[in-house]
Amino acid sequence: MDAIAALVENVIRTGPRDLPAEAFDGASRSILDAFATTIAGSTAPGVAPLLNVLEEWGGREEATVALFGTQLPAYHAVLANVLMCHALEIDDSHYPAIVHPTAPTLWAALATAEQLGGASGEDFVCAVALGIDTMARIALSAPATLDNGYHTAIYSGFGAAVTAAKLLRCDAKTLHDALGITFASASASVQAGSDGALVKRMQPAMNAANGLKAVRFACAGITGIRNILEGQFGIGRLFNHAPLEKAPLLDGLGKYFLSSELTTKRYPTSRCAHAPIEGTLALVRENDIVPDEVNEVRVAVQESCHKRESKPFDPDEGTPQVKAQFSIDYCVAAAVLWRDVFIREMQDECILDPRVLALARRVKVVLNPEKGRTQYLPVTVEIRTKRGVFANNVTRLKGSPQDPLAWDEIVTERLERCVPYGAVKLPMAALESLIKQCRDLRSVKDVRSLLNCLVARKT
Repeated sequence: MDAIAALVENVIRTGPRDLPAEAFDGASRSILDAFATTIAGSTAPGVAPLLNVLEEWGGREEATVALFGTQLPAYHAVLANVLMCHALEIDDSHYPAIVHPTAPTLWAALATAEQLGGASGEDFVCAVALGIDTMARIALSAPATLDNGYHTAIYSGFGAAVTAAKLLRCDAKTLHDALGITFASASASVQAGSDGALVKRMQPAMNAANGLKAVRFACAGITGIRNILEGQFGIGRLFNHAPLEKAPLLDGLGKYFLSSELTTKRYPTSRCAHAPIEGTLALVRENDIVPDEVNEVRVAVQESCHKRESKPFDPDEGTPQVKAQFSIDYCVAAAVLWRDVFIREMQDECILDPRVLALARRVKVVLNPEKGRTQYLPVTVEIRTKRGVFANNVTRLKGSPQDPLAWDEIVTERLERCVPYGAVKLPMAALESLIKQCRDLRSVKDVRSLLNCLVARKT
């Protein structure tokens, strides 16, 4: 029997009261964080054109597009909302699974809740936590996915399908079929980031929307692939190019939930750039290093990141924002110049600033001889200046499970910093209500009230 059966059984049998407190709380914090990144992403390149197309297509009004308030078919609302949530690369992630699990599961859950006429906070968080857990476990079992060229956004549909099916109270056969249909449509390429293409940020959204669609198909009686993980042409052979690793797939299943070990991404970049940014910021702030005195910055990264992001920064090769998000050169230069790397530093006026382009040419990304336990750490940053060499070895990151952001930090560092970039002005009372509800989702009777906090007048 294919190992997917164990994951299906776990989803069917797990209820809200089966979730450990840390899993429920972790999912709740991630939900608030994802609302923050959705607000910020609502003005990101690619969002407006997609919304124009979806509004032209029209269709049954089933679910809400956050901030804009547009009513669309659920599939299209998920496509828009996940795109906004992920567009700036600051939605949370699971490492070493290397997936962004809250965006697809959260927005699939809310679209499904709207179709159902409501859902309780307990049921909502349970569905999201199970979607996160299933998606991350599948990705962990196929660790070579990314290096084989398949972006792990390919697993977003599985998280979305689990979440929707759980809220719809589907039986095991229907969920199994839905996951098999999701597998049949799964697609995402690492090349999108390398090319600076806007479709990079759409890949999780397209897969999540397909996961929602797969549940509908399964409910209608369409059967899906059965041997999803271990079949002759299943995920193991197709994406991992090797048999799946069973331990991360099944260990602790139903007892330990991976929603408790998500990482908050504090910078709007690829994960490969986070340690270089953090190491650089610490050096320039602690030693008052100014751009004019910098001769060279050497950044030693792990092999996977070196393979993907050691190429010199060239904003003319694709969409400037996407190229900057996936360039260690640019991110380190921005950290030196502005002593911050957040949403402002990912706007074209900053990306194309001659000063940062000149600094980026002084950044050298090299292979770290110290092999780490993950693809991202450790990283060594050396800033060579007229005063001497300043070095920093980064072995852990703020926002990781080892050093997580507290609730108040999610509010101040995430929500409050993201809100100014939203496409609409949200009233303070709405934001306060959103925070209050997310902190006590067990008491929320109908999660559609969360959406009411995210729709307001346009500025």
